[in-house]
Amino acid sequence: MRSPNAPYITLTGVPVRIDLEWPFHASTSGADWFSLHARVWLADGRDGQPDSGLHADVAVNVSQTIKEALPSLEPQHAESAAVNAIRKELDVRQLELLKSSKRIPVHVSSRVYDFKRQRLIFARADDEQLRDFLMRKAWWTAARAGRETQIWLTDPWDLEYLNSSAEHMIEAAQRLALEGLLGVKGDQAVATDALVARKDEIVGAMQTALQKLEAKHAFERA
Repeated sequence: MRSPNAPYITLTGVPVRIDLEWPFHASTSGADWFSLHARVWLADGRDGQPDSGLHADVAVNVSQTIKEALPSLEPQHAESAAVNAIRKELDVRQLELLKSSKRIPVHVSSRVYDFKRQRLIFARADDEQLRDFLMRKAWWTAARAGRETQIWLTDPWDLEYLNSSAEHMIEAAQRLALEGLLGVKGDQAVATDALVARKDEIVGAMQTALQKLEAKHAFERA
């Protein structure tokens, strides 16, 4: 199971907490959207320290096409799509994390839907990206929730986000285990001391991603 204290990790290495304000509601402007407000927090606190407070207020906008493709817009059917759409927008630098409120649209439309296989596609992670994702997920989970906290390797939301299979994720984790970076048991894993020691690498990846995100938005404001 997913640890309640574990952050969501993006492919670019940014840890976030996401507060969703249910339920979805139909657009009041006449647009063909169903919207869900959310706040995305940068989950950069570690070793008992608080988060920085950087966040983004967003409106997750689901198109009529996606609404019809999903069983419902209730949390059990639509929550993963909302979370993964937000992660994708961070990966492509469409969201800016600030200390002020400015609501930003996040679209879940036919652009992220594979009609042939009838499923949502947010990213297409390769083996190296899967390795980095699991390494960062385990590190941030340990840093925030404790050294022995397990990560769920086959979390369906991560599989949807990364366009991966449970078998592929476990294979990636086992390769990390051979490197001495994960302790793997079934579909669960924990960070080893060797991984915990990679603070500069993991935090550096987050800082690089944030710098690129800020540079993009600074350029657009100029």
